Order: sequence, then C-alpha cells, then structure tokens
Amino acid sequence: MINIRIQTILIFTSLALLSCIQPDKDSLWSTIIEKTIDTNGFARDVHMRGDTAFIAAGQSGLQIWNLGSATLIDQYESYGNSDLEDVSRVYFDQYNSLIFIMDQSKIMFDEYDSTLFDLPTPIGDSHNEDFVVFPEIGGTFFIFHVDRDLTDGFLWAEYEYADPVWFPSSNAGRIISWPSPLKGLAIYNEYIAFAGDQLGVYLYTYTAAPFSLDLISRIDTEGNAEKVHMTDGGVFVSCDDAGAYYIPIESFSGDGPSYRFAEDLTVDHIAVKDEIASLSLGAKGIALYDISDPTQPEERGIFPIGYTYRTVFWKDRLLVCTREGIQVVKIER
Repeated sequence: MINIRIQTILIFTSLALLSCIQPDKDSLWSTIIEKTIDTNGFARDVHMRGDTAFIAAGQSGLQIWNLGSATLIDQYESYGNSDLEDVSRVYFDQYNSLIFIMDQSKIMFDEYDSTLFDLPTPIGDSHNEDFVVFPEIGGTFFIFHVDRDLTDGFLWAEYEYADPVWFPSSNAGRIISWPSPLKGLAIYNEYIAFAGDQLGVYLYTYTAAPFSLDLISRIDTEGNAEKVHMTDGGVFVSCDDAGAYYIPIESFSGDGPSYRFAEDLTVDHIAVKDEIASLSLGAKGIALYDISDPTQPEERGIFPIGYTYRTVFWKDRLLVCTREGIQVVKIER
C-alpha cells in the first residue's frame, strides 16, 4: 500500500513538473512555409532591399533574387579568376550602390553593376567573423568588423570615394585588447556590443569622429557568446549549447540581472522584431518566443523547418536561411 501511494505521488509530481516545463498548447504559435527559394548552396544569410534579396549562398556564392516572383536575377560564384569560398554574410549599401560579402578568406565589396566582383576591394583577412556597415550619403561609409584571431580583434575604417576607387581614410584602426576571440558584434545608437566567446558579452559606447571606444562593462554568460542583437532596452545573446540571454543596458552599468532563456536549446543566432524573437537552432530549425516582456521570454514553439543558420524579418514575414535555401515563413499567433 505504501509503495502504491509513493508511486502515485511520483506520478502526480512528474505530471506537475512536465506541465511547468512544456508550454501551454493553447499559447503555441504556428508557422506556414509559403515559399522556398532554392539556392543550391546553403543559404547562410540574406539582406533585403524592397523585394530584392541578396543571398549569401555558401559555396554557390552570391545570389540576387526577386523574392516576390521567386526569380533569380544574378549569381556570382567567383571574383576575377578565383572562386568565392563559402559566402556567409552579405550586405547591400543602397546609398553608394555597393555590395559587401564575407567568405572564408576575406570581406570584400564592389560596385553593383555588370562587373560585380571582377575586381573587388578586400577588407580584413581569413579570420573574419562578423561585420557591420554604416553607409553615408555623399560617397563615404564606415565598416566595423571583428576577427577571431587575437592579433586583430576589432577593426574599423572609414572609406571615401575618389574616382575611380574607394580608399580608407585616416579614420581607421584596430583595437587588440580581448583575451578571447570576438565572434559577433551589433551596433545600436551610441552602443557597440561584442560577443566574446568564453568571456561573455562586452558593451561599449563609441564616437565616430574621431573614433573612440569606452568600455561600460563585461558580463559573463553560460556557454560561449556567439552572436549579439541589440534593441532599445538591451542585448540579446546567442550562447550556442547554453541557450540565450537578454541583458538590459542598465545591467552593464551596475549589478542588474541577466535573463537566461531557451536553456535546453543550442542557439546560433537571434533575430528580433517588435514582440517576437526568432532563435536559429541549427538542425532543430527555429524557436519562436514572445518577448512582450523581454525579461520573461515565453516559448511559442519549436519548428523543424530545415537546418537553420540565421533568420531575418522582412515585412510581415520571417526569412529562414537553411541548407535547403530561403524559407519564406508566415507566423500565425
């Protein structure tokens, strides 16, 4: 009789715990894959300008699609006499009509015309991890990039145009002060956040001219900080097999809390729009979270829609970069 009572108690305890762990089915969202853009190579990144998608298509190079009609406009698999090597990032500067890409050996850019990547301008070296471009009207732009090689760290440069070439101005340099590799960066207003691998997240303030960085503080995270995304209120951090964090800006200035979530997931990248956070989970696809209160993210479902590298919000849709190509996803809440 005692054993039966103990077993009964254990069963009800287990059910109670499971009800706490599993999200309420009534609160789950759903997704509909409306369209798949077949890029042949792995789709690792996408940058949107209107309906035009600039896609980093891995070993298939750079592809440019009209997403509305799902038609391929252009494809670039080489520059000069050399192949592009597993393109992983892409950005289009509409003000200067420049396309930036990052592959395994370099960051480079070129003018968007019929001779694209015949003779591009290289930036950095074979250890690049991430970059951000700030274009300016009038023939200039800033580029910021991080390098996993400890001899480089964080680099920046202002480029100016003097017909027929772009060249770095004197406002350029590097900072080598990190004891671990930098894996990602994000810039928002006057802040720059760095994902510092085993050492968590760094938050700095910066000024552009002349360029300077001032450290606010560093915050440790479980696991390795891989990528960062900034919003008005704070920093979202993807920490590989340790899940994700939301860290309010004010927590970097004092002893405020960090909010960990998705602890049982391997998170490679986080995209945020309004009250939705999209987490890229590699082989598991994506996880969606309600971040109406970012200090209490609520899981709204895990969706196995292909091996996912990153996601990008576009209009009222989510673009999912997968090994199968770009999935155009509608989120139903």
